[in-house]
Amino acid sequence: MTDVPPSSPPSSYLRYLPAIFTRQDAPFLGNYLKVFEKLLTGVADNPLNGRKGIQELLAAEVIGNLFYPRFSFLFPVNTTDFIPPIAGPNQTQILARFNSYIGVEPPADPLAGHGAGSVSPADWQSAFTLWLSGFLAWLAGWIDLVPTGGWSLDKTRMVIAQMPALYRLRGTPQGMSFLINLLLDLPMSIPGVVISNGDNQPGTGLVTVTVSNPKPAGIQLTDQMTRGLTFVLADRVDTTTPLLGGYAPWLFDVQVCLPSAANPDFVPYAAGISQVATLWQQLRQLLDTARPASSHYRLTLHPSVQLRAYPPWDNQPAVLGQTTLLGS
Repeated sequence: MTDVPPSSPPSSYLRYLPAIFTRQDAPFLGNYLKVFEKLLTGVADNPLNGRKGIQELLAAEVIGNLFYPRFSFLFPVNTTDFIPPIAGPNQTQILARFNSYIGVEPPADPLAGHGAGSVSPADWQSAFTLWLSGFLAWLAGWIDLVPTGGWSLDKTRMVIAQMPALYRLRGTPQGMSFLINLLLDLPMSIPGVVISNGDNQPGTGLVTVTVSNPKPAGIQLTDQMTRGLTFVLADRVDTTTPLLGGYAPWLFDVQVCLPSAANPDFVPYAAGISQVATLWQQLRQLLDTARPASSHYRLTLHPSVQLRAYPPWDNQPAVLGQTTLLGS
């Protein structure tokens, strides 16, 4: 145990012992009891690195909130955000407070003192962020979720908090839509230009994804006494003909809506088209994984065809896949 400075007061637990143990010339017991006071009650002293005690831990409800990624014990009581963000101007302060409950030590530099060109030791914030990422990955495993490497801490916390509720909507168009928006950060903004009266103005547009079931086709009845025309039923998945019961079994209609659907004068830049192409691939991977067994999906792009010169260079020809989009 590190020696306690002379100015540090003895443990308050001495008041529970006979007065003979409070002698000023024998401060060992008063300092030794601070170990137990730190563990059981919590004292803000430097020799014990400012770690919080069990009483402070319970008072802040850290143990219960540690398994709910909102981490409400880190934020003011009047915070009403569903998941208050850690990232931001107060990130260092928030992580330092969190670490006061956990106490993750920064790793030592193995090359320290063995060469002039040794790397600088890792700071506590990097070490604690690595611990927190691992903890969130472990917590996500309890709900059968595998965080991707590209998610931030706040993104991972948001997904973990919402996934249990989304499982209740699994297999429905609404649940699939919520899941897609949550995991792929939709709606997505893409850069482009807006053509108005011959003038090209840079702007942004939103790409959205909607999920629905096919519109029931119904059963056809006619007044013609002709075989095959009077009463028509279908016994296979074919949206062009009526279906028995009027529903296509387990089919999700997933439509990617481009900004030009609402504003025909908007034309995306090449970077925006690349974003849409990446989203298309991510959607296929997600739908293949998230759709219920024995279900199908139909992925379409709306509007389906865009063949226009690439502004503001109107003399440049349209190139499929680079300056144009072709959907199905």
